[in-house]
Amino acid sequence: MTKFVNKNFDYSGMYLHYGEGIDRRFVARFKNGGVVAFKKFLRENFTVEEYFDLLGSQNSISCSYAPLKILESKGYVSPNACKILKKRGYPQTLEGRNQMTRDQADLHVRKNIPYTATDDDMLLHS
Repeated sequence: MTKFVNKNFDYSGMYLHYGEGIDRRFVARFKNGGVVAFKKFLRENFTVEEYFDLLGSQNSISCSYAPLKILESKGYVSPNACKILKKRGYPQTLEGRNQMTRDQADLHVRKNIPYTATDDDMLLHS
């Protein structure tokens, strides 16, 4: 079981990779920041083998699981989601995010208005 080493990460553009040369592997893509928090959570909660087994084979067409979903399996909440949850008074946890989503949906059902995602909602799930 190999632990992630911070110096072996390479972030260029929107893409985070791990390793060098032929051992270089895709880790995740970031459109809205959060790379530092993602790497820290990854180092503290996963081994290299565990993460890449869940992510799937480099040669496969699609991944087994999305990178964010892999980290969420152990309780990760992105910095963007934490900011929104705190602003709206919810705990900065996955349970808090799920409760806020349910509350938002219930509000729209009670008011009988169609639900349209806000910018905050879009960031919550990115």
